[in-house]
Amino acid sequence: MNDTSESNYEMLQALYDYKDTSSERTLDFKMNDEFFIYRDVADKKSWCYVINHTGDLGYVPYNYVKTIYVKNTHVLKFLDNCVLAVQQKLDVNDNFSDKFKLYQSLLRRQKKLKQKSSYNILDTPIQCKITDEGNQSEANEQILNETEKSLSVSKKKEITIPDVYEVVQQVRNHTGLSYNSSQVAVSVVIQYLSDLVDESAKSSLSSVREIINTFPPTSATLPVECLENTKDGKCMQQLLEYLTAAKEDSQQRSWQIFDDHVQIEDCLIELTSILKNADPMVINHVLKIDQYTSINNLLEYYQMELRWVIQKHLLIIFSELCRLNFVVVEIIINSILPMELARDLQNNKEDFNKQVILAEFLTLILSVGETLPISCFEYMNVDFVTKILSDIEDNELKSSNDEKKTECMINLLLSYNLQFSEIESNLTLKGLAQRDNAKVLTENLLILLNTEKDPVQILKLKKKPKNSVEKMLNDILADSKTAKLFYVNDIEVLVDIIIRQLLNIPSDEMARTSYLKLCKNVIFNTEYLDRRHKLSDLNNCLQEILVDDSSCTKDQDVCIIKEIHLKYPEFFN
Repeated sequence: MNDTSESNYEMLQALYDYKDTSSERTLDFKMNDEFFIYRDVADKKSWCYVINHTGDLGYVPYNYVKTIYVKNTHVLKFLDNCVLAVQQKLDVNDNFSDKFKLYQSLLRRQKKLKQKSSYNILDTPIQCKITDEGNQSEANEQILNETEKSLSVSKKKEITIPDVYEVVQQVRNHTGLSYNSSQVAVSVVIQYLSDLVDESAKSSLSSVREIINTFPPTSATLPVECLENTKDGKCMQQLLEYLTAAKEDSQQRSWQIFDDHVQIEDCLIELTSILKNADPMVINHVLKIDQYTSINNLLEYYQMELRWVIQKHLLIIFSELCRLNFVVVEIIINSILPMELARDLQNNKEDFNKQVILAEFLTLILSVGETLPISCFEYMNVDFVTKILSDIEDNELKSSNDEKKTECMINLLLSYNLQFSEIESNLTLKGLAQRDNAKVLTENLLILLNTEKDPVQILKLKKKPKNSVEKMLNDILADSKTAKLFYVNDIEVLVDIIIRQLLNIPSDEMARTSYLKLCKNVIFNTEYLDRRHKLSDLNNCLQEILVDDSSCTKDQDVCIIKEIHLKYPEFFN
């Protein structure tokens, strides 16, 4: 132990006895007990996260221990005892528990240490599940022969949707592929296996192939048991329970006996991975089990948690959940979260990444056009609009970060404007009316209109909200005060786009009416008629619409054109 030439590995040794009944996360120990350092925490003057010789994981106070330097062989023997102790406590049917994850982690650390030392693996006292390659081959061959015999005497089994679904889930569990990629993998393997097997097996493979081609299955064709028994579903439930416990741990937030953000962050990252890669039916099933109580728990946790590193991961999780289930969107919209995010966005002016994340999430939930609770407008008021416009217009665009921020703020303003159906109560217009210039916004609106892009249509909704770009342009041009924000050249470009779209949009689409309203607002509230850019082309375009009897919006279109004619008969015949 005193040979420092080989004793180069750090462990901890207890200086005194210690017993703590106030927390389950600390370890009791006796003097001279040794500890393997599992993970250092941020504050090395207070606590360290360790494993004792019985395989228990927890925190020990630094002022009760000292650092010792030992040989690799000493560490390996200590880890051997830990692994054996943890292995004896494992439930053979539970591959999702924290104890199983600890066991896997210890095995990885043990293997890494063995690679660095001359330690003899055969001396390890652990009963690892290792078999000789030759014996393994014989065992595999025996299993194969027994399987073939059982297949030859048994009747042909009818392959069902649950059977194939289980295969896809097993591929996901063993490969780490997403659920969608696992479907593709099964389909490809079946396709190539069909060329390798005999005729008797081809019919079974064809059945699997036909079923996989009908995926995804529906709740009518897939029993609930299939969803409940998936690894993703069980793991997701455990993660949500852990986060609920973290939410209720008020002592940890008010008086931290140790820094737990690393464990919580790992949990949030794992949950995000499931939401991105698992079968959406499994995720929605887990959410419905407790009637979406887990969503409300996560929202409460966000409000209680002050650490941005955790809040950021929670927002990512909320985003993924919104993409999977519209009920989650409704729950979030009717919570105080939008108001809190708007307040944080106004108060936080220095942290670029935080502003972008907050803006992107607000855009996501506002993009559906659902009306916010009236309390939200306490912070999402004219000052909120003024702040967004300032970030758009006063940004010098010196870097790609500036461009990213400007794009996010424009998208946020577009989605926020969907809240207002009446021009008189539109807070977006009230904020714009206070400005003498909105050059960046107007230029970007014209680019988006010309490319026919609506950047805030993020979620796949059964009923799409109004096109946010068309609505914003119509709202701005509906008032002569805000219409002045467009330059003369901008108006001419806009007229070019309107003429092209009115000629190209099929008569069975509602979008034509929106462009006709845009045309009317340009004529009524700007100085277009002073220069009369392409007036004859516009006249011809309106006359073609009048004689088009196949239009699904014929009545609305005719009313708009008549309004234009009645006000300016000398220009529009």
